[in-house]
Amino acid sequence: MKNKLIPAILIGAGIGALVSLIDKSTRESVISSGKEVGYYAKHPDEAKNKFQNTSGQPSKFEQLKDEVLFWKDTVEQIRRENPELEQSIMDAKDTFMNKREQKKLK
Repeated sequence: MKNKLIPAILIGAGIGALVSLIDKSTRESVISSGKEVGYYAKHPDEAKNKFQNTSGQPSKFEQLKDEVLFWKDTVEQIRRENPELEQSIMDAKDTFMNKREQKKLK
């Protein structure tokens, strides 16, 4: 017996799409979107320019990079100012690692 789930899902999706096209505004929206996709398929450079950041605000990648650098600097400052805290954290890490190794050996 073959798996009938995937074909049934695809048939249901197709029927659902056809039923949704009964609504005129949905049909117009689909046609408009299709034309826009076709245009950008023929003009990929314009699609690239559309999605590039032109607002003058930093990109999400830049924001994330800045956040990571901030926390890296903060951790380094804490390490410099509190060497005993760093040693305590390293000791706790070693304890957890040893307990984990002991559990694996059992």
